[in-house]
Amino acid sequence: LYSVKVQVPKRIWARTASEVENVRASVLYSDGSSVQKQVKWELDGLDFQSPGSFRIRGTVQNEQYQFPLACGFGDPVIFPWEGRYYFIATNDNLNDVGFYVRESEDVAGLFREDTQQHLILGLDEERGFVQTFWAPEFHVIGGELYILFAISGKKWGPQCHLMKLKKGGSLIAPESWEEPVRIRKKDGSFLAEDGITLDMTYLKAGERSYVVWSYRRNIGTPYDTGSMLYIAEVDEKQPWQLSSDPVLLTRPLYGWENVNHTINNEGPYAFIADGKVYLTYSGGAADGYTYALGLLTADAKDDLLDISVWKKRCTPVLSYYSVEGIYGPGHNSFFTDAQGNLMIAYHAEDALEHHLRCDGIHRVHFNIHGEPVFDLSAKRDLDPALSQVEMEVIVG
Repeated sequence: LYSVKVQVPKRIWARTASEVENVRASVLYSDGSSVQKQVKWELDGLDFQSPGSFRIRGTVQNEQYQFPLACGFGDPVIFPWEGRYYFIATNDNLNDVGFYVRESEDVAGLFREDTQQHLILGLDEERGFVQTFWAPEFHVIGGELYILFAISGKKWGPQCHLMKLKKGGSLIAPESWEEPVRIRKKDGSFLAEDGITLDMTYLKAGERSYVVWSYRRNIGTPYDTGSMLYIAEVDEKQPWQLSSDPVLLTRPLYGWENVNHTINNEGPYAFIADGKVYLTYSGGAADGYTYALGLLTADAKDDLLDISVWKKRCTPVLSYYSVEGIYGPGHNSFFTDAQGNLMIAYHAEDALEHHLRCDGIHRVHFNIHGEPVFDLSAKRDLDPALSQVEMEVIVG
């Protein structure tokens, strides 16, 4: 999929500069799909006090984020909240210990070298927070803001937890967060006693709320289950406890999910578009070039605990074949940028020779069938040769 043409109106009638600035370009793609993009119009010479016809030029904006954005951070999440953007991730640079949050007025600002990192949950042996501070995610559940994450005590074995933002609290202040709570099943017992749980995410479809997470047991034995994805329903008022039994959603059965000594379905994250649930997940090696994104889909109106309503793609939707120079993209999240575009954030490596997880972002496109395309590179998103446009402006 690649851009083939850019269109703007031949002429418009305008009385103010803002009317011109609001004119967008339609970028057309090789499959017949299109998207609206902002244009930076050159308004010098336009006189809105004098009637007349003016020919102006513009540059179609194709905001892109150069990979890598930040190195040593896995499982990135970018979260818009009350007019600002926040970044949280697994911090490989500190041996996966501690949750740090960055704050900025825009997405690019999250990755500037001078952007401060705020520790909101650190090493605390007394409270049992010692290792595997993994895969934190911001989610609004029932109008309240939570972080879902996994953590271990002195004995290795990550388990799913959540913590809630206090009323009026700041995302970057540790005192603004309530005490973390370990996730429990509907009978009150912990989510798992005989294995590990991690990578919990949340989604709401219709009036029902669900959590999806990765579960694995018998690690290192002939009976190793591999990482499997489970789904359950929760009550928005107490999302730390399941309101249904866990249901096995998917387990790693394809070859691309079982490489580099891994047996892996992990890192789920969902969005809903046109009444359909799109749930991405990761398979392959989390710190290698084989890491890749898989996709599960279902109708949002269906009972998502009914496995028959889900469809699983047999091939990855994003892998090291997708975008040149990006190796092993996976464990992603989604967010909407200031222009209303759906964006995907992920970690990957910038070379085959090492295992340094770095962060990347690009736009999710919707093709002619309304299906998401996750592997659109910057050049295919907008060919630079198509970025210059012209338009007639009639004043008066």
